Amino acid sequence: MLEKEISILVEKYKNGTLTDEESAFLNAWYIKYAQEKSSSFDIENLDENLDQLWGSVEENLVAHGFRTERLKTAKVSLWPRIAVAASVLVVLGTALYFFKASPVKEKSIDRLVAADIKPGSNKAFLTLADGSRISLNDVANGELASQAGITITKTKNGQLIYTIADKQLAGSEDKFNTIETPRGGQYQINLPDGSRVWLNAETKLKFPVSFADKKQRKVQLTGEAYFEVAKVMQKEQGLDRKDKVTRMPFIVASKGQEVEVLGTHFNVNAYSDKILTKTTLLEGAVRVSSSGQIVNRHAKPVNLIPGQQASLSPGGLTLKNVDTEEAIAWKNGQFMFSNEPLPEVMKEISRWYDVDVAYKGDFSAVVIGGSVSKFTNIKEVLDVLALTGKISFKIEGQKVIVSPLAN
Repeated sequence: MLEKEISILVEKYKNGTLTDEESAFLNAWYIKYAQEKSSSFDIENLDENLDQLWGSVEENLVAHGFRTERLKTAKVSLWPRIAVAASVLVVLGTALYFFKASPVKEKSIDRLVAADIKPGSNKAFLTLADGSRISLNDVANGELASQAGITITKTKNGQLIYTIADKQLAGSEDKFNTIETPRGGQYQINLPDGSRVWLNAETKLKFPVSFADKKQRKVQLTGEAYFEVAKVMQKEQGLDRKDKVTRMPFIVASKGQEVEVLGTHFNVNAYSDKILTKTTLLEGAVRVSSSGQIVNRHAKPVNLIPGQQASLSPGGLTLKNVDTEEAIAWKNGQFMFSNEPLPEVMKEISRWYDVDVAYKGDFSAVVIGGSVSKFTNIKEVLDVLALTGKISFKIEGQKVIVSPLAN
């Protein structure tokens, strides 16, 4: 089997017409290719004999616990059904990680029942200042509402955009809109000031109808969101009574903290069921300070530079350098974990697929590392987690049951 035939398999994969045997073969070949090649995937230059490669891959998998007769049906499909070539390196790293992590036992995959659950999608509810509640996934594209000189429009891409129609904006003070994503939902919104916000599943963002005539732009967040803050200038009277033009601060208030920015890209993870509130900076500069009763009010604020993450806990604020790609993987259509305890991983899966999780045992010592697409059905994600060789899963309706892998 040569270059032409692997090209055909790739096209069949993108069209969703691969058989289980072809899928297993193609995935296994990519895993082997990742071990031997450090350059990016270039199908135009492939000249390996895949029959020989499959033989060596087969030997490697048998050594890790697979029986020969099971190899043809050992489906380890990690890719989204879009942009295969663009994401292949991330996928390869994931597959290789799980194969090296521990001996693989096919029983963990056998225990997955035939039922499957589809991934989340663009879903959200918008509550206007007058109390009106709009289901954004049910309404048609176009103008949704007009309030206090602001026109709210839903685009064909499912985004929500605010357009200022009246610069006077009379009567907009103390009026707020709220956008909420349910479990299994995500959404993008363009705020009245032009800032863009991506909301993860089970997230709520409350914001003023207008930021006009305010000294700061303050929003309230519960859950997780990625912000690209627009730079907005304002006039302030200095001590010499002369007007000075400054940038209007943008503040995100979340669980026990406030993040103040002037114009930047950052991610805030502030779910109520997590101990830590994490703020990760990708571009610009932010200042994170504690608030409320979660920590000592006198805890010192921290200033972040790109590539840093602030973590708020009952003990205060800590700062460290992180992989920003991991922090915003959810926004880019991926689950990405770096030695994350299994219960924390399952929280993300639970929110995105709108499932409940039940445990038969203590799995806090089981850690997960790797990446997999959010846009595959849940069975494919659980197949990957099961490759740790320590856990098995069973799907019953909208519930996932986690059990130790039987010897």
